[in-house]
Amino acid sequence: MDDELEVLISAAAQAAWDKEPSRRLAHAIEEHIVVPLPLWLKTSLGRDEASQLARVIAWERCHELAVKPPPGGIVWGYLANHVRWRLIDAVRAEVLRRQRHQAMHALPDVETEELPMLGVHLDRIVAELERYGLSPVVSRELMRVAADGPPFYRSTIISRLRLSGVTETQAEALAWLLRGSPSKPSALARLAAGQRDTQVFTDLTVRNWLKAAAGRDLPFFGRWISEHRWRDLARSA
Repeated sequence: MDDELEVLISAAAQAAWDKEPSRRLAHAIEEHIVVPLPLWLKTSLGRDEASQLARVIAWERCHELAVKPPPGGIVWGYLANHVRWRLIDAVRAEVLRRQRHQAMHALPDVETEELPMLGVHLDRIVAELERYGLSPVVSRELMRVAADGPPFYRSTIISRLRLSGVTETQAEALAWLLRGSPSKPSALARLAAGQRDTQVFTDLTVRNWLKAAAGRDLPFFGRWISEHRWRDLARSA
């Protein structure tokens, strides 16, 4: 009963997604969603890419389910299917990408000793965006758009955000916060690696990314923000 998805989401939502209920939900996602991922998905996308994308998709979907649950109820099978369908889309996109770039070779996966609980770190980034003046509602929507589709590469994150109506500068800033590069790790990667919040969010580069992502120019948010979200932004200004 305690590990039922509906119970865990309800507890996390009632606690305003506080640390301990969120941690329990993140651990359950790891057990019920990430670990059982089919081997062919991990092989097709890469172990780290598939696992990380699955965590992000599952966590964002849990936030949506807390607000708008499906008619059939919230169960692990529903969430697992949602995550796998999205990962299958990612595999299709990767196959097409490799067909266009025949010279690309798959790099070996890097083994990690401890799997990061990305949901907690995503919430931490949302909180920082709020500190820089962005509404929590809009911050959460930007995170959903960034993670809403395969694959979880910086270029595709930017494309998804641009299609949603955000400016190029802010799309790039959000992509750097979530994805980064081998030479310039993202805020999400640094948090997942165990760096302390104060170390990550006092870094000048990360602060610049946050400022760019949370620009106060309202037209930046584009056509996907509904009227009540515009009012939400106005109240937070």
